[in-house]
Amino acid sequence: MKKVNIGIIGLGTIGSGVYKILKERKAEIKKLYNVDINILKCCDISESTKRKLKIANSKFTKDFKKITRDKDIHTVIELIGGTSIAYKVLKDAILNGKNLITANKALLAERGKDINSLLNKSGKRIAYEASVGGGIPVIGVIEDSILINKIFSFQGIMNGTCNYILSSMSKKIEFKDALNAARRAGFAEANSTLDINGKDTAHKVVVLSKKCFGIDLKSKDIFTQGIDNITSNDLDCARNLGYKIKLLGIGRIFKNKIDARVHPALIRQDNPLANVDNEFNAILINSKNLGPFMSYGYGAGMLPTASAVISDIIRISRDGYKSDVHEGKKLAIFKIDDLERKFYLRIELEDKSGNLGKITNILGKHKISIDKIIQNNENNKTKSVPVIILTKKNRFKIVNKALSALKKLKFVANNPLLIPIEDFIWKK
Repeated sequence: MKKVNIGIIGLGTIGSGVYKILKERKAEIKKLYNVDINILKCCDISESTKRKLKIANSKFTKDFKKITRDKDIHTVIELIGGTSIAYKVLKDAILNGKNLITANKALLAERGKDINSLLNKSGKRIAYEASVGGGIPVIGVIEDSILINKIFSFQGIMNGTCNYILSSMSKKIEFKDALNAARRAGFAEANSTLDINGKDTAHKVVVLSKKCFGIDLKSKDIFTQGIDNITSNDLDCARNLGYKIKLLGIGRIFKNKIDARVHPALIRQDNPLANVDNEFNAILINSKNLGPFMSYGYGAGMLPTASAVISDIIRISRDGYKSDVHEGKKLAIFKIDDLERKFYLRIELEDKSGNLGKITNILGKHKISIDKIIQNNENNKTKSVPVIILTKKNRFKIVNKALSALKKLKFVANNPLLIPIEDFIWKK
């Protein structure tokens, strides 16, 4: 029987879930996996959760070093988030001979090289299943099964908050109302900036790029665009055209470069990712021998994410287990400007004869061919009319340059929206 003594640092949503599951299922875990997991100590800056979980005073501290330097603790669970204090916790734990489990994608993305250096010097282990897909088993599956194949690409819906909002907006609910609904349902934090602007997904793309390709990548290298400029009308138009709009995290090796990006995309309704709605997440990995493989499930939430952490406790306790942040080779960045796609372009024009002709004239000057134009001013109570233009395939740089010219026109209202169409996202 393998005995594992753990310390939990951070008793927020995930930390509380880990504590509850281990308390409730300790005997079952012991029987199923031959691992005896014991919570020796918990740390948090507040005592409110301690009282709620009925943690004894002798097992609670506000000083994380009481856990990272406790000789009886084998594994430290870091669940506080951020990159500053969290890195201090991680470093102190590893230097004091502890294995570490974290759900902190920002820490892994930004400090991967430093973490690997610590692990190499100490010989300790790290596990981070909960950092990318919440409760979805992705990291372990890649390590155990998919990595034996050559991975070409991954694409995924990696943020439950954004997916919940977009799903709500598809029912003609506008962005602000959908965000408030996500907060009330517990799928969005009070400050959801990193979710909405795509940076949370970008951190996950960095972690997956390191795991799938062994590439040293930083979130600043990734083209990142959020969902705050999308309207319910965009989702309605996309549906009528046979598409859905999803915030995607994408990573692929293309022309000996790493193409890593985060942005809303139109995907066909027969794409397996198109049916991933509400708070659910999914990650689609394409490899040489296995072909496309998709992991699907709850991407966030107390118990799903806590389950992933507990799986890591069991995994990291096994003899021979080895994992790192897969920091490795450098690879040239495939620039978003060189991306060739069809595009969805939404422009709001002053409802006046001749304005649409001026728009198409500018697109023509930039050698942008138009596939479809949709203009619908029914029930429109403003002076501007939304015009939807689907372009034929062109480079992002060219289309974006034309968009910059369009923005300067006096009869163009608000911010035009440009979204790539990912028709063949599950293929190489």
